[in-house]
Amino acid sequence: MKKTIPFLFATLFGFEQAQAQNSQPDTLRVIGLSEVVVSANRVQERKADIPQQIDVLRAAQIRLQNPMTTADALINTGQVFVQKSQFGGGSPVIRGFEANKILLVVDGVRMNNAIYRAGHLQNILSTDANVMDRIEVLSGAGSVLYGTDALGGVISILTKNPLLADSTSATQPRVHTNNLLRYGTAAKEKTAHTDISLGWEKFGSLTSITASDFDDLRKGRRPYKSFPSFGENLRYVERQDGKDVVVPNDNVNIQRQSGYRQLSVLQKFLYRPSATQQHTLNVQYSTTSDVPRYDRLQEYRNGNLRFAEWNYGPEKRFFASYQFQYSRPTRFFDMVRLTPAVQKVNESRLSRAFGNVNRDENLEEVKIGSLNLDLFKQIGKHELRYGAEATHNKVESTGRRVNIDTGASTGIATRYPNGSTYATQGVYASHNWEITPQLILSDGLRFSAVQLKANFNPEFFKSSLLNSDQESSSLNGNLGLVWMLPAGFRVSGLLSTGFRNPNLDDVSKTFEQNNGTLIVPNPNLKPEQIFYREAELSNTIEGKLHVAVTGFYSTLTDAIVVRPFTAPDGSTTTVYNGQNFTTVANTNANKARIYGVSGRFNAALFNHWSAQATATYTNGRVLSTDVPLDHIPPIYGRGAITYKDRKLTAEASMLFNGRKGVADYSPSGEDNLIQNTPVGALGWQTFNLRTTYQVTKGWSVQSGLENILDQSYRPFASGINAAGRNFYLAVRFEH
Repeated sequence: MKKTIPFLFATLFGFEQAQAQNSQPDTLRVIGLSEVVVSANRVQERKADIPQQIDVLRAAQIRLQNPMTTADALINTGQVFVQKSQFGGGSPVIRGFEANKILLVVDGVRMNNAIYRAGHLQNILSTDANVMDRIEVLSGAGSVLYGTDALGGVISILTKNPLLADSTSATQPRVHTNNLLRYGTAAKEKTAHTDISLGWEKFGSLTSITASDFDDLRKGRRPYKSFPSFGENLRYVERQDGKDVVVPNDNVNIQRQSGYRQLSVLQKFLYRPSATQQHTLNVQYSTTSDVPRYDRLQEYRNGNLRFAEWNYGPEKRFFASYQFQYSRPTRFFDMVRLTPAVQKVNESRLSRAFGNVNRDENLEEVKIGSLNLDLFKQIGKHELRYGAEATHNKVESTGRRVNIDTGASTGIATRYPNGSTYATQGVYASHNWEITPQLILSDGLRFSAVQLKANFNPEFFKSSLLNSDQESSSLNGNLGLVWMLPAGFRVSGLLSTGFRNPNLDDVSKTFEQNNGTLIVPNPNLKPEQIFYREAELSNTIEGKLHVAVTGFYSTLTDAIVVRPFTAPDGSTTTVYNGQNFTTVANTNANKARIYGVSGRFNAALFNHWSAQATATYTNGRVLSTDVPLDHIPPIYGRGAITYKDRKLTAEASMLFNGRKGVADYSPSGEDNLIQNTPVGALGWQTFNLRTTYQVTKGWSVQSGLENILDQSYRPFASGINAAGRNFYLAVRFEH
């Protein structure tokens, strides 16, 4: 370690001297409010005109960060908190909302489906960070443009497109390829990526493949003084000679049974017959190996490890969309975009108690069809965006108990009612009015309708709550104002309403929690409603400085929270898969509130240097019962200094999280207090260095040292310790 840090600082600063002798100084520019974004209004719009906080993570930033997964890319921004129950996980938290209260969108199509759960959700890992053009994070309610689920915000992921040739080289295709090999020490990570774009004047193709292999994750060796053994993996279970055996861990810092593998493939075809017309076929596929649920595998009962197996089975995501875009002024629109899409998602949960030869397997398959229509029309100083969306989900849920010795299989209770359907429809209109060049008004309305049909098979689940058929509708609106002041100052404000309709996971799921209770169905759930306020003061010197402070306040009505549950027949316990459980259920709390503040700073310092910083504080409480709300992280953020020259880019950064005491935890159990220290989540900070050096026009070498001090820590609500000191080395070839 004593030799490593001086070497990396020499890499960071020594190259500066070499570059200064061989090149002219460059001025590092800061991208400010002139940037164009698409997540706020579904079509391109200047960031300065939008009264809501939007953070953009561009391909160049993702490339410098060299993240293992998309979840890690979000962590490295310092603007999004991410929870992990296992190494193969990553559940973003925005404005105090998580999982199915945040909308994930890929290339304009919603990823959220009928079984997106309220706890912690790792589906964002099925997207490939190596083929992304940009990630846009819209913080705060986004229901007017996107419908249900966008209570906390929208994470809009845009993948790369094929590069077309210009008209002067129409006979020769434009060829562009990008290749990566990366190795990381903390998990013995091995990642290989390749993509190739072939483009003619009117037609282009992009093919991308990424494969990753992660071994068991090593946590930091430098413990907290007050809890020196916290997070140590003392023992684990192996199957030896047909028996489950508890094996002492020869290295307590290696979190045994946490590794996994992943494969992602993307294929795009782009056809542009004219300047006004474009057709895009977009096919994506991702799959994983079994992903060990680390927190469950380290769960003890009566002093013994409880499970011999607890894995998420291979998660497979198939996505296909066709997008037609036509841009030509007509009476009704200047641009129209139509996007039909289909998705198929397979996931499973595989668990087996220690010493038991029977493995319980719950397998889910979700088929989703969707259609998006988006139109844009400009009339003088008025911009009108309007459209419609429809989705339909069908869920096939299977439960079986398999004898691992004989292969014999019998049926058990399913996690969800088999054959359930979940459908949404919505129409929206959004309007911007440039009253003056300094004053911009925005407003919008959306009407949404949702239908859910679900019926449990009473053969396996004895309950009076077997049928869950629902229909609901919602009318939402927003009103925002942007005021450009002298000297680069800007004031913006937003009032917005939103909703999230209970999906199949909310209404009809059965699931054993970490604390030993059983979540049972509650067909009487109502939609959650939010009234969101946001105000921001910022100052921008274009290309040099951007600093902003944003305050937000949300009032959540009929908030869905997990609470003790009494069935209509008066029972508070139930028998499930042969065991008797105390029952809890998702219920509507009367009212909750979430408020907080975030700050961002981005400045070009001098010549090659720039600085960035961000911090977010959030507080949430259920007002009807006066208890903390779940999914509220402690204060978190990031600070960084970046150096960039023609051949070298280097960054020194710090990520930090504050402390969260036991009294601030929600009683629901969702925040996994049982997985943390007796005093709650401890604060932490990591120091990191990253460099990219352009060896030749096509070849570059990247290296980094993350968590330099090798701190052992576990982020709030997580079930696994984060990586210890991680040195990575990557080689890229781009042509």
